[in-house]
Amino acid sequence: MHKETRDEIVKGFAEELKAMVRNLLESLMREEREVYLGEHSTKANGYYTRDLLTLAGSIEDLKVPRVREGDFRPRILPYRKRASVDLSEAILTLYAVGVSTRNISRFLEGVYGAFYSPQSISRLIAVTKEEVKSWRERPLGEEYYAVFLDGTFLSIRRGETAKEPVYIALGIKPDGRREILGFWLFGAEGESARNWEEVLKDLKRRGIQRARIFITDDLPGLEEAIRKIFPEADWQLCVLHAVRDALNKARKKDREALAEALKRIYRVETEEEAKEGLRKLRERWGGIYPKIVERWETKAYALLAFLRHPKPIRRYLYTTNQLERLAKEVKRRTKVMEVFCGEEAVENLLYLVLRHLD
Repeated sequence: MHKETRDEIVKGFAEELKAMVRNLLESLMREEREVYLGEHSTKANGYYTRDLLTLAGSIEDLKVPRVREGDFRPRILPYRKRASVDLSEAILTLYAVGVSTRNISRFLEGVYGAFYSPQSISRLIAVTKEEVKSWRERPLGEEYYAVFLDGTFLSIRRGETAKEPVYIALGIKPDGRREILGFWLFGAEGESARNWEEVLKDLKRRGIQRARIFITDDLPGLEEAIRKIFPEADWQLCVLHAVRDALNKARKKDREALAEALKRIYRVETEEEAKEGLRKLRERWGGIYPKIVERWETKAYALLAFLRHPKPIRRYLYTTNQLERLAKEVKRRTKVMEVFCGEEAVENLLYLVLRHLD
């Protein structure tokens, strides 16, 4: 092989490696910004560019996402003047966002010049049972303004493979700070009110004495569990899920008008206005969709609980969207493991992912 040909091949490979590193970095940074925007009241503000020196060569004009307000900075991007890099933190971050051990190995070698085999990365991300147990049983604060309850399903192999629910709780403190309170697994029986009661008991055992409002979906028995464990708390049904359910049961030609009628119930300032909206809903749609109207009338006390709270925070209280986004992130980031080999594997990765998101 001629030297010129060999040099061209090497050059082409180097350019491909740089392109791979650029694409992976920019993709991960965009995902980090999406997570940040979901948790903070700010907006995306385009990108700035910077050069990054890697072992694959200098990557010029790397697009780094930014936000309009706040202290967002992509964790995966090395500081300009950083003398050394905590590669263990980089590995955990990459694994927690769903990058496979093989691709982590390639990334670390391309960016930092550090060779880690996929096997050594697997050992590095392994966490002890004690570490996971300590995080899951850590003491919580005495008071949370709001607690969101939701769940997602993951495939777990216990001899046979089956989808099992993972219960997740997110708390908002009186000063507005959020905290992932924990996750729970109870086996493959599906979501049940009994299991949610165990979740609530665990939250109380770990220190929560008062929560002003719980935001959940309408799972049978969940209201009773909340009343039993936290009798002074309000119970708020997710309004957006109730709207979605109503519209799915209506004919397409009626959905826009029905959606407007429902907005006159929950996009109001007072409970009196909401009651007037319910009266008009009955008047206009009671004969056409009696079950939809009856459900909104029957559940009005829970759908409108947020109106008893201060106006500036109401829009955060009538939907489980905050926790739903978190559950979706868990689902997306655990795609790296299509099937979990046992409960311990699930707990380890959930711990890494939720600790990264918290």
